[in-house]
Amino acid sequence: MKLKYRKTIEIYFVLYLAALIFLLPGPGENHKSKKAQNFKVFQVPFSIQPEKTILNCRLMLDSNGSKIVSLDSVNSIIYFGDVEDVDFEFIIEDPVLRQRLSLRTPDDTTNQYFRFTENDETQSARFFWYPPLYERRNKTYNVIVMATARLREDNPAIAGENPGLSNRIIKAQTKFSLNMTYINTNLVYNDGLNKMNYDTIYRYFDRYRNDQSAYSLGNIEIRPDQAFLKVEAQKRWTNFINIFGGTFDKNLQKPVLKAIPEFSDNGGTAEILNIEPTRIVVSGIAPSYGKLKVMLTLNSKYDKKEFSVDFTVIPLKIQEPVFDRVMYPEKTYTINPLIPMLFGQDIKAVLKDGSTTRALSPQGDKFQFTPDISDTGKILSFERFVDGNLYGQQYEIRILSYPKPVIRDIQFVGDGEVNVITQSYGTYDGKDNLVNLELEGNAVARELRGKVPESTDNITHVQIFRCIPKYDGLSFAFKVKAVDARGKHSDQKSFR
Repeated sequence: MKLKYRKTIEIYFVLYLAALIFLLPGPGENHKSKKAQNFKVFQVPFSIQPEKTILNCRLMLDSNGSKIVSLDSVNSIIYFGDVEDVDFEFIIEDPVLRQRLSLRTPDDTTNQYFRFTENDETQSARFFWYPPLYERRNKTYNVIVMATARLREDNPAIAGENPGLSNRIIKAQTKFSLNMTYINTNLVYNDGLNKMNYDTIYRYFDRYRNDQSAYSLGNIEIRPDQAFLKVEAQKRWTNFINIFGGTFDKNLQKPVLKAIPEFSDNGGTAEILNIEPTRIVVSGIAPSYGKLKVMLTLNSKYDKKEFSVDFTVIPLKIQEPVFDRVMYPEKTYTINPLIPMLFGQDIKAVLKDGSTTRALSPQGDKFQFTPDISDTGKILSFERFVDGNLYGQQYEIRILSYPKPVIRDIQFVGDGEVNVITQSYGTYDGKDNLVNLELEGNAVARELRGKVPESTDNITHVQIFRCIPKYDGLSFAFKVKAVDARGKHSDQKSFR
C-alpha cells in the first residue's frame, strides 16, 4: 500500500509540471508582445469611412423625359479617432469630362444636385445627391471625401507617448461612387423582379396620373431641372419645370410666370415656351448684370391650392483670356482661357494653325505653348468653346521674328573706361543668341561675364562689355555696333 501511494503522488506532480510548462510564454510570444506594444505608437489617429461605396440611381426614359425608378440618395461618412474641429470637403468628379466640383461647407447651395451636412455628436457627415436629369445617358461620378481634424489636447495617450502630435492638423481621405443607370421601360412595367420597385418608388412620381380622385397637396411636387443657371450675359437660357405626382391640365392649371430682376434695368427676361403633361419649358434672356429670379406658380384644379417653384439665373461676364498677343519662337508661353466652371458642360480651349490644332485644353484649364522657328510670321487663332458653341470671340496670336539687338547704354566708369550694355533676343542653333561688338576708333572691348545681370525672361540676353583706349596718347573716342549670332546689327552709337 505504501508503494502504491507514492506512485500516485509522482503522477500528479508530473502533470502539474507539464501544466506550468504549457503556461510559460515562448520566445515567439515574447516577440509578438513587444511588437504589439510598439504597434500602439504607430496607430493611425484619424480615419474616415463611408457607409456605402456606391449610391445607385436607376432611371427610365420615355416621351416625357427622364424618370427616377429607384434612388439611393444619402451616404454617411463616419470618422474615427480622438479628434476635434473636423471639417469635410466633398469633390464630385466627372471622369469623362474631367471636371470637378468642390463642396467645402454645408452652407454651399450653389449646386442643386449635391450637398452635405455635418454632425459632431454622431461623428459623421451626410452626403445628399439628386441625379442631374439632363444627363440622359448612363453616368458615373466619383466622390472624393477629404477631412481635416485636430488631435485633442487632453488625449493622455498622445500627450504621454507623442507630445509632438498635439495641435497637429491631420488629414484623412476616402471615396465612393454615384451611378446613374437607364433601364428598359418594359422592365419597369412587365418584369416581376422590378414590379415592387416600381410600385414603391416610381409611383411616387407618377402613381396618380390616371386617378384624378387621389390628387392632394402631399402627392404633387414641381421641381426645376436646375435651381441655379449660370449663363453668359445677354444670352438665351432654358430650364424645365418637372411635375411629379400629377399632370398639367388634369391636376394643375393657370400657370403664372414672374421674372424678378435684382436690378430693374439688367435686361433679364422669362417666358413659358411650351407646356407638356409632366413638364413646363421656360426660357428667357440672361441679365447683363445682377441676378434674375424666375418664379412659376400653378393652381391645383381640385382644391385650388398653389404650387410655386423658383430658380435663379446668374449671368456670367465673359472674361477676356490671359495670353500674349505676340509670341516669339522657342519661348514657352502660358495661356489661361478663363472659362468659368460650368458643371456638366463640355468645355475646351483650342489653339489652331488654320485647320491644324496646335494645342488643346480639354477642361479649359491653363496650358502652355512653345512656337517653333518655322512658326515665324504665322498668325494662330485661339478659341474657347462651351458645349460646342464659341464662347466669346476668336483671338489672333502673331508669331514674330526676334528683334535686332540693341545697345541699351554706354556708361562712363572712370578715366579711360566705359561699359557698353547690350541686349539681344532668342536662341540660334540651340544656343543663346548673344552678341559681339564691332568697334570703329580708338577702343578695344572685353565682356564682363561675371557682371551680367539676370535675364527678365528666357529670350532676352543682357551683356556688359568694358571698353578702354586701344592706343595711349590718342583721344578716347569710338563708334560701336552689336552683332548677334544671326548676323543682325544694332543701330550704331558713338562715345567721345
